[in-house]
Amino acid sequence: MATTAAEENTQVNHITEEDIKLILAHYNRGNEEIVIEDYSVHNASDKMLGFLAEYWKVKVLLSSQKVLHFFIKAISRSNAAKASMIKEMRLYDKEAFFYSVIKENIEVPGIKPWAARLITALNDAMVFEDLNAKQYKLRNKFARFDMAHTLQALNTLARCHACSIIYEEKKTKENGTKYSINDDYEKSLDNGGYNLSSEWFYQCMIGALETMKSLSDFNEADINLIESCWQDVWSTALSLGNYSSHQKNVICHGDLWNNNIMFHYKDDKNLLEPDDCVLVDFQAIRYQPPAGDVMLLLCCNLDPKFREENLDTFLNFYYEELGKILDDYNVKIEEVMSKPEFMTSAEEQRQWGLIVCACLIPQFWIDDDLTTKIFCDNKQFDENLSKNKGLFIKKMMQENSDYRQKVMEIFNEVADRYCLHRK
Repeated sequence: MATTAAEENTQVNHITEEDIKLILAHYNRGNEEIVIEDYSVHNASDKMLGFLAEYWKVKVLLSSQKVLHFFIKAISRSNAAKASMIKEMRLYDKEAFFYSVIKENIEVPGIKPWAARLITALNDAMVFEDLNAKQYKLRNKFARFDMAHTLQALNTLARCHACSIIYEEKKTKENGTKYSINDDYEKSLDNGGYNLSSEWFYQCMIGALETMKSLSDFNEADINLIESCWQDVWSTALSLGNYSSHQKNVICHGDLWNNNIMFHYKDDKNLLEPDDCVLVDFQAIRYQPPAGDVMLLLCCNLDPKFREENLDTFLNFYYEELGKILDDYNVKIEEVMSKPEFMTSAEEQRQWGLIVCACLIPQFWIDDDLTTKIFCDNKQFDENLSKNKGLFIKKMMQENSDYRQKVMEIFNEVADRYCLHRK
Protein backbone atom coordinates (compact mmCIF):
# COMPACT_ATOMS: atom_id res chain seq x y z
CA MET A 1 0.00 0.00 0.00
CA ALA A 2 1.35 3.43 -0.92
CA THR A 3 1.38 6.22 1.66
CA THR A 4 2.26 9.83 1.12
CA ALA A 5 2.22 11.05 4.69
CA ALA A 6 5.56 10.03 6.03
CA GLU A 7 7.96 12.02 3.92
CA GLU A 8 5.98 15.17 3.10
CA ASN A 9 6.24 17.19 6.29
CA THR A 10 8.60 16.77 9.21
CA GLN A 11 6.01 18.11 11.63
CA VAL A 12 3.42 15.47 10.80
CA ASN A 13 5.54 12.40 10.12
CA HIS A 14 4.76 10.93 13.52
CA ILE A 15 1.24 10.10 12.28
CA THR A 16 1.74 6.45 11.44
CA GLU A 17 -0.25 3.89 9.53
CA GLU A 18 -1.20 2.38 12.90
CA ASP A 19 -2.63 5.76 13.89
CA ILE A 20 -4.66 5.85 10.69
CA LYS A 21 -6.04 2.39 11.44
CA LEU A 22 -6.97 3.53 14.96
CA ILE A 23 -8.73 6.61 13.57
CA LEU A 24 -10.73 4.48 11.14
CA ALA A 25 -11.62 1.96 13.83
CA HIS A 26 -13.19 4.72 15.92
CA TYR A 27 -14.78 6.35 12.89
CA ASN A 28 -16.33 3.11 11.68
CA ARG A 29 -19.22 2.80 14.10
CA GLY A 30 -21.16 0.66 11.63
CA ASN A 31 -18.40 -1.98 11.69
CA GLU A 32 -18.30 -2.18 7.90
CA GLU A 33 -15.20 -3.66 6.33
CA ILE A 34 -12.64 -0.92 5.65
CA VAL A 35 -9.49 -1.43 3.59
CA ILE A 36 -7.04 1.48 3.29
CA GLU A 37 -5.82 2.11 -0.24
CA ASP A 38 -3.79 5.24 0.51
CA TYR A 39 -3.61 8.16 2.92
CA SER A 40 -1.96 11.55 3.23
CA VAL A 41 -1.28 13.95 6.10
CA HIS A 42 -0.55 17.63 5.60
CA ASN A 43 -0.73 20.95 7.41
CA ALA A 44 -4.30 22.22 7.63
CA SER A 45 -3.19 25.67 6.49
CA ASP A 46 -0.05 27.62 5.68
CA LYS A 47 -1.44 30.26 8.06
CA MET A 48 -2.06 30.06 11.80
CA LEU A 49 -5.57 28.80 12.55
CA GLY A 50 -5.10 29.25 16.30
CA PHE A 51 -2.41 30.48 18.64
CA LEU A 52 -1.42 27.46 20.67
CA ALA A 53 -1.85 24.22 18.72
CA GLU A 54 -0.75 22.70 15.42
CA TYR A 55 -3.40 21.65 12.92
CA TRP A 56 -3.24 18.92 10.28
CA LYS A 57 -5.58 17.26 7.84
CA VAL A 58 -5.78 13.59 7.03
CA LYS A 59 -7.22 12.24 3.79
CA VAL A 60 -7.86 8.51 3.53
CA LEU A 61 -8.68 6.70 0.30
CA LEU A 62 -10.42 3.36 0.85
CA SER A 63 -10.34 0.41 -1.49
CA SER A 64 -13.99 1.15 -2.25
CA GLN A 65 -12.75 4.53 -3.60
CA LYS A 66 -14.58 6.32 -0.80
CA VAL A 67 -12.58 9.28 0.59
CA LEU A 68 -12.62 10.16 4.29
CA HIS A 69 -11.44 13.48 5.72
CA PHE A 70 -10.22 14.17 9.27
CA PHE A 71 -8.86 17.18 11.14
CA ILE A 72 -6.15 16.87 13.80
CA LYS A 73 -5.41 19.35 16.57
CA ALA A 74 -2.14 18.65 18.38
CA ILE A 75 0.14 20.06 21.03
CA SER A 76 2.96 21.83 19.21
CA ARG A 77 6.15 19.86 18.63
CA SER A 78 7.90 22.75 16.92
CA ASN A 79 7.27 25.55 19.44
CA ALA A 80 8.25 24.84 23.03
CA ALA A 81 6.66 28.05 24.36
CA LYS A 82 3.26 27.09 22.91
CA ALA A 83 3.49 23.55 24.26
CA SER A 84 4.50 24.87 27.67
CA MET A 85 1.54 27.28 27.83
CA ILE A 86 -0.92 24.54 26.84
CA LYS A 87 0.41 22.23 29.53
CA GLU A 88 0.64 24.96 32.18
CA MET A 89 -3.01 25.95 31.64
CA ARG A 90 -4.12 22.31 31.14
CA LEU A 91 -5.86 23.38 27.94
CA TYR A 92 -5.36 20.12 26.05
CA ASP A 93 -6.51 18.03 29.00
CA LYS A 94 -9.61 20.19 29.45
CA GLU A 95 -10.60 19.99 25.81
CA ALA A 96 -9.96 16.26 25.48
CA PHE A 97 -12.05 15.59 28.61
CA PHE A 98 -14.81 17.87 27.37
CA TYR A 99 -15.15 16.05 24.05
CA SER A 100 -14.68 12.51 25.32
CA VAL A 101 -16.73 12.72 28.53
CA ILE A 102 -18.76 15.89 29.13
CA LYS A 103 -20.05 16.40 25.58
CA GLU A 104 -20.87 12.70 25.27
CA ASN A 105 -23.00 12.95 28.41
CA ILE A 106 -24.83 16.22 27.80
CA GLU A 107 -25.63 15.87 24.07
CA VAL A 108 -29.37 15.58 23.55
CA PRO A 109 -30.81 13.45 20.72
CA GLY A 110 -32.78 15.67 18.39
CA ILE A 111 -30.80 18.85 19.02
CA LYS A 112 -28.80 19.81 15.96
CA PRO A 113 -25.02 19.39 16.49
CA TRP A 114 -23.28 22.50 17.80
CA ALA A 115 -19.71 21.15 17.78
CA ALA A 116 -17.53 18.88 15.70
CA ARG A 117 -17.47 15.15 16.38
CA LEU A 118 -14.35 13.86 18.11
CA ILE A 119 -13.23 10.66 16.39
CA THR A 120 -10.46 9.66 18.79
CA ALA A 121 -7.43 10.92 20.69
CA LEU A 122 -3.84 10.08 19.80
CA ASN A 123 -0.72 10.92 21.78
CA ASP A 124 -1.04 14.70 22.44
CA ALA A 125 -3.50 15.06 19.56
CA MET A 126 -7.24 14.96 18.96
CA VAL A 127 -8.82 13.74 15.73
CA PHE A 128 -12.09 15.31 14.57
CA GLU A 129 -14.36 15.09 11.58
CA ASP A 130 -13.15 17.64 9.02
CA LEU A 131 -15.74 20.40 9.00
CA ASN A 132 -14.26 21.92 5.84
CA ALA A 133 -15.13 18.69 4.02
CA LYS A 134 -18.73 19.26 5.19
CA GLN A 135 -18.59 22.78 3.72
CA TYR A 136 -18.23 24.71 7.00
CA LYS A 137 -16.06 27.79 6.66
CA LEU A 138 -14.28 30.35 8.80
CA ARG A 139 -15.09 33.96 8.09
CA ASN A 140 -12.43 36.55 7.40
CA LYS A 141 -11.42 37.54 10.91
CA PHE A 142 -11.43 41.23 9.92
CA ALA A 143 -15.07 41.03 8.76
CA ARG A 144 -17.20 41.82 11.79
CA PHE A 145 -20.37 39.77 12.11
CA ASP A 146 -23.50 41.22 10.50
CA MET A 147 -27.08 40.54 11.61
CA ALA A 148 -27.41 37.18 9.81
CA HIS A 149 -24.15 35.72 11.14
CA THR A 150 -24.78 37.00 14.66
CA LEU A 151 -28.24 35.45 14.85
CA GLN A 152 -26.97 32.15 13.48
CA ALA A 153 -24.15 32.07 16.03
CA LEU A 154 -26.59 32.88 18.85
CA ASN A 155 -28.86 30.04 17.69
CA THR A 156 -25.93 27.63 17.92
CA LEU A 157 -25.00 28.99 21.33
CA ALA A 158 -28.59 28.42 22.49
CA ARG A 159 -28.39 24.78 21.32
CA CYS A 160 -25.14 24.30 23.19
CA HIS A 161 -26.42 25.86 26.42
CA ALA A 162 -29.75 24.02 26.19
CA CYS A 163 -27.94 20.69 26.41
CA SER A 164 -26.47 21.63 29.81
CA ILE A 165 -29.87 22.69 31.14
CA ILE A 166 -31.73 19.63 29.83
CA TYR A 167 -29.06 17.29 31.20
CA GLU A 168 -29.22 18.90 34.63
CA GLU A 169 -33.02 18.74 34.68
CA LYS A 170 -32.90 15.07 33.72
CA LYS A 171 -30.33 14.21 36.41
CA THR A 172 -32.28 16.19 39.01
CA LYS A 173 -35.38 14.09 38.32
CA GLU A 174 -33.38 10.84 38.36
CA ASN A 175 -31.60 11.67 41.62
CA GLY A 176 -34.49 13.32 43.41
CA THR A 177 -32.16 16.16 44.44
CA LYS A 178 -30.89 19.28 42.68
CA TYR A 179 -28.07 18.34 40.31
CA SER A 180 -25.33 20.56 38.92
CA ILE A 181 -22.83 19.58 36.20
CA ASN A 182 -20.23 21.32 38.33
CA ASP A 183 -20.74 18.64 40.99
CA ASP A 184 -19.12 16.06 38.73
CA TYR A 185 -16.77 18.10 36.56
CA GLU A 186 -15.60 21.07 38.62
CA LYS A 187 -11.90 20.32 38.06
CA SER A 188 -12.39 20.36 34.29
CA LEU A 189 -14.38 23.60 34.38
CA ASP A 190 -11.75 25.74 36.11
CA ASN A 191 -10.45 29.17 35.10
CA GLY A 192 -7.62 27.99 32.86
CA GLY A 193 -5.49 31.01 32.02
CA TYR A 194 -8.06 33.50 33.31
CA ASN A 195 -6.73 34.27 36.78
CA LEU A 196 -4.53 37.00 38.22
CA SER A 197 -1.70 34.56 38.93
CA SER A 198 -1.50 33.60 35.24
CA GLU A 199 1.40 35.36 33.55
CA TRP A 200 -0.57 35.45 30.29
CA PHE A 201 -3.58 37.17 31.89
CA TYR A 202 -1.37 39.55 33.86
CA GLN A 203 0.40 40.58 30.66
CA CYS A 204 -2.97 41.17 28.97
CA MET A 205 -4.06 43.41 31.85
CA ILE A 206 -0.83 45.37 32.25
CA GLY A 207 -0.18 45.54 28.52
CA ALA A 208 -3.55 47.17 27.92
CA LEU A 209 -2.93 49.70 30.70
CA GLU A 210 0.57 50.58 29.47
CA THR A 211 -0.81 51.07 25.97
CA MET A 212 -3.53 53.43 27.19
CA LYS A 213 -1.03 55.44 29.23
CA SER A 214 1.18 55.87 26.17
CA LEU A 215 -1.18 56.13 23.22
CA SER A 216 -4.75 56.90 24.32
CA ASP A 217 -6.43 60.32 24.14
CA PHE A 218 -7.36 60.35 27.83
CA ASN A 219 -6.05 63.30 29.85
CA GLU A 220 -3.72 62.87 32.80
CA ALA A 221 -6.49 62.98 35.40
CA ASP A 222 -8.46 60.29 33.57
CA ILE A 223 -5.38 58.12 33.17
CA ASN A 224 -4.66 58.36 36.91
CA LEU A 225 -8.23 57.32 37.68
CA ILE A 226 -8.08 54.45 35.16
CA GLU A 227 -4.80 53.23 36.61
CA SER A 228 -6.14 53.34 40.16
CA CYS A 229 -9.02 50.95 39.44
CA TRP A 230 -7.69 48.95 36.46
CA GLN A 231 -6.81 45.77 38.35
CA ASP A 232 -10.11 45.83 40.25
CA VAL A 233 -12.02 46.06 36.96
CA TRP A 234 -10.18 43.08 35.52
CA SER A 235 -10.47 41.11 38.77
CA THR A 236 -14.23 41.73 38.88
CA ALA A 237 -14.51 40.42 35.32
CA LEU A 238 -12.74 37.22 36.41
CA SER A 239 -15.28 36.69 39.19
CA LEU A 240 -18.11 37.12 36.67
CA GLY A 241 -16.58 34.31 34.62
CA ASN A 242 -16.95 31.90 37.52
CA TYR A 243 -19.83 29.83 38.86
CA SER A 244 -22.65 32.02 40.15
CA SER A 245 -24.51 30.97 43.29
CA HIS A 246 -27.55 33.14 42.46
CA GLN A 247 -27.92 32.64 38.69
CA LYS A 248 -28.42 29.67 36.38
CA ASN A 249 -25.10 28.30 35.12
CA VAL A 250 -24.28 26.25 32.03
CA ILE A 251 -21.15 24.93 30.37
CA CYS A 252 -19.86 27.95 28.44
CA HIS A 253 -17.42 27.87 25.55
CA GLY A 254 -15.38 30.80 26.88
CA ASP A 255 -13.35 31.58 23.75
CA LEU A 256 -15.83 32.78 21.13
CA TRP A 257 -13.68 34.74 18.72
CA ASN A 258 -13.99 34.48 14.94
CA ASN A 259 -11.74 31.46 14.34
CA ASN A 260 -13.72 29.31 16.77
CA ILE A 261 -17.03 29.77 14.92
CA MET A 262 -17.54 28.01 11.57
CA PHE A 263 -20.48 28.78 9.29
CA HIS A 264 -22.30 26.72 6.69
CA TYR A 265 -24.14 28.19 3.70
CA LYS A 266 -26.92 26.66 1.66
CA ASP A 267 -25.52 28.37 -1.43
CA ASP A 268 -21.75 28.14 -1.50
CA LYS A 269 -21.63 31.15 -3.82
CA ASN A 270 -23.63 33.32 -1.42
CA LEU A 271 -21.78 33.79 1.85
CA LEU A 272 -24.19 36.42 3.15
CA GLU A 273 -26.84 34.09 4.59
CA PRO A 274 -25.55 31.21 6.74
CA ASP A 275 -27.92 28.32 7.44
CA ASP A 276 -25.90 26.81 10.30
CA CYS A 277 -22.77 27.21 12.36
CA VAL A 278 -20.80 25.11 14.82
CA LEU A 279 -18.36 25.96 17.58
CA VAL A 280 -14.81 24.60 17.73
CA ASP A 281 -11.93 24.76 20.21
CA PHE A 282 -13.40 24.00 23.65
CA GLN A 283 -10.20 24.41 25.65
CA ALA A 284 -11.49 27.38 27.70
CA ILE A 285 -14.76 25.80 28.90
CA ARG A 286 -16.18 27.00 32.20
CA TYR A 287 -19.37 26.81 34.25
CA GLN A 288 -20.96 30.25 34.42
CA PRO A 289 -24.20 32.11 33.57
CA PRO A 290 -25.04 31.68 29.86
CA ALA A 291 -25.04 35.45 29.36
CA GLY A 292 -21.25 35.23 29.76
CA ASP A 293 -20.94 33.40 26.45
CA VAL A 294 -23.56 35.62 24.80
CA MET A 295 -21.79 38.84 25.72
CA LEU A 296 -18.39 37.39 24.86
CA LEU A 297 -19.64 36.45 21.39
CA LEU A 298 -21.05 39.94 20.85
CA CYS A 299 -18.01 41.78 22.19
CA CYS A 300 -15.42 39.77 20.26
CA ASN A 301 -17.11 39.65 16.85
CA LEU A 302 -19.27 42.75 16.37
CA ASP A 303 -18.51 46.37 15.73
CA PRO A 304 -19.17 48.05 19.11
CA LYS A 305 -21.64 50.58 17.67
CA PHE A 306 -23.57 47.84 15.83
CA ARG A 307 -23.50 45.71 18.99
CA GLU A 308 -25.01 48.41 21.18
CA GLU A 309 -27.60 49.52 18.63
CA ASN A 310 -28.92 45.97 18.34
CA LEU A 311 -28.18 44.57 21.78
CA ASP A 312 -31.82 44.12 22.82
CA THR A 313 -32.55 42.34 19.53
CA PHE A 314 -29.69 39.90 20.09
CA LEU A 315 -30.51 39.21 23.73
CA ASN A 316 -34.20 38.69 23.02
CA PHE A 317 -33.39 36.38 20.10
CA TYR A 318 -31.06 34.20 22.15
CA TYR A 319 -33.53 33.95 25.04
CA GLU A 320 -36.40 33.05 22.71
CA GLU A 321 -34.33 30.43 20.85
CA LEU A 322 -33.21 28.87 24.12
CA GLY A 323 -36.81 28.82 25.32
CA LYS A 324 -38.05 27.09 22.16
CA ILE A 325 -35.43 24.34 22.45
CA LEU A 326 -36.10 23.77 26.14
CA ASP A 327 -39.85 23.68 25.54
CA ASP A 328 -39.37 20.78 23.09
CA TYR A 329 -37.94 18.80 26.02
CA ASN A 330 -40.59 19.87 28.56
CA VAL A 331 -38.37 22.36 30.33
CA LYS A 332 -39.88 25.81 30.93
CA ILE A 333 -37.28 28.53 30.56
CA GLU A 334 -39.11 30.81 33.01
CA GLU A 335 -38.55 28.21 35.72
CA VAL A 336 -34.87 27.97 34.88
CA MET A 337 -34.05 31.62 34.20
CA SER A 338 -36.60 34.41 33.89
CA LYS A 339 -36.15 36.98 31.16
CA PRO A 340 -35.49 39.83 33.62
CA GLU A 341 -32.85 37.66 35.30
CA PHE A 342 -31.20 36.96 31.96
CA MET A 343 -31.22 40.62 30.89
CA THR A 344 -29.71 41.68 34.21
CA SER A 345 -27.10 38.98 33.90
CA ALA A 346 -26.23 40.12 30.38
CA GLU A 347 -25.53 43.64 31.61
CA GLU A 348 -23.26 42.22 34.33
CA GLN A 349 -21.53 39.81 31.94
CA ARG A 350 -20.73 42.61 29.49
CA GLN A 351 -17.71 43.29 31.71
CA TRP A 352 -16.54 39.68 31.31
CA GLY A 353 -17.06 39.86 27.54
CA LEU A 354 -15.13 43.10 27.18
CA ILE A 355 -12.19 41.98 29.32
CA VAL A 356 -11.82 38.68 27.44
CA CYS A 357 -12.03 40.63 24.19
CA ALA A 358 -9.34 43.01 25.50
CA CYS A 359 -7.16 39.95 26.09
CA LEU A 360 -7.76 38.42 22.67
CA ILE A 361 -8.12 41.22 20.12
CA PRO A 362 -4.50 42.47 20.38
CA GLN A 363 -3.30 39.08 19.15
CA PHE A 364 -5.94 38.24 16.55
CA TRP A 365 -6.41 41.62 14.80
CA ILE A 366 -3.23 40.97 12.81
CA ASP A 367 -2.99 39.82 9.21
CA ASP A 368 -2.27 36.12 8.70
CA ASP A 369 1.25 36.48 7.33
CA LEU A 370 2.41 38.61 10.24
CA THR A 371 0.58 36.39 12.74
CA THR A 372 2.38 33.35 11.35
CA LYS A 373 5.73 35.13 11.44
CA ILE A 374 5.34 36.38 15.00
CA PHE A 375 3.57 33.56 16.79
CA CYS A 376 5.23 30.59 15.10
CA ASP A 377 8.60 31.78 16.36
CA ASN A 378 9.29 30.30 19.78
CA LYS A 379 11.13 33.34 21.18
CA GLN A 380 8.67 35.94 19.83
CA PHE A 381 5.67 33.95 21.01
CA ASP A 382 7.01 33.77 24.55
CA GLU A 383 8.13 37.42 24.60
CA ASN A 384 4.93 38.88 23.14
CA LEU A 385 2.38 36.88 25.11
CA SER A 386 4.08 36.06 28.39
CA LYS A 387 6.76 38.67 29.06
CA ASN A 388 6.05 42.05 27.47
CA LYS A 389 2.68 42.20 25.74
CA GLY A 390 2.47 45.96 26.24
CA LEU A 391 5.54 46.58 24.12
CA PHE A 392 4.12 44.35 21.40
CA ILE A 393 0.73 46.11 21.37
CA LYS A 394 2.30 49.59 21.26
CA LYS A 395 4.61 48.59 18.43
CA MET A 396 1.70 47.17 16.44
CA MET A 397 -0.37 50.32 17.02
CA GLN A 398 2.42 52.56 15.85
CA GLU A 399 2.78 50.53 12.65
CA ASN A 400 -0.88 49.87 11.82
CA SER A 401 -3.62 52.50 12.19
CA ASP A 402 -6.46 49.99 11.75
CA TYR A 403 -5.01 47.78 14.49
CA ARG A 404 -4.72 50.82 16.73
CA GLN A 405 -8.32 51.85 16.13
CA LYS A 406 -9.86 48.39 16.65
CA VAL A 407 -7.83 47.47 19.74
CA MET A 408 -7.99 50.88 21.37
CA GLU A 409 -11.78 51.12 21.03
CA ILE A 410 -12.12 48.03 23.26
CA PHE A 411 -9.60 49.36 25.80
CA ASN A 412 -11.42 52.69 25.79
CA GLU A 413 -14.81 51.06 26.29
CA VAL A 414 -13.52 49.19 29.34
CA ALA A 415 -12.11 52.43 30.76
CA ASP A 416 -15.21 54.49 29.98
CA ARG A 417 -17.68 51.98 31.40
CA TYR A 418 -15.89 50.71 34.47
CA CYS A 419 -13.31 53.36 35.45
CA LEU A 420 -14.80 56.67 34.30
CA HIS A 421 -18.46 55.51 34.28
CA ARG A 422 -19.28 57.47 31.15
CA LYS A 423 -21.57 54.88 29.50
